[in-house]
Amino acid sequence: MIEVVDDALRSAAEARKGKSEDAEAKFKEAIDALSAYERKHYSMDTVTRTMEDAKTEDKSSSKILNRLKEKFQVREGLACLLRRILILIPSR
Repeated sequence: MIEVVDDALRSAAEARKGKSEDAEAKFKEAIDALSAYERKHYSMDTVTRTMEDAKTEDKSSSKILNRLKEKFQVREGLACLLRRILILIPSR
């Protein structure tokens, strides 16, 4: 498969800017080879499942991040309250 793609690129380089029937044929052959490889090794079911897993993981990461933000906000609020209390204690 790599050789087919390499041949297509070589034909395009040899043709330079001109149109080449040979280059077009080799590119079509390379596209067909890559498509066959994709169908053989990466079924749509696998791709779909991988995308769903990634989406679920992303949502999970967002939940974790939101929880951390909430905890930080609570701590920040407590820090302000603690600061006020500590200021009041010496003044009494």
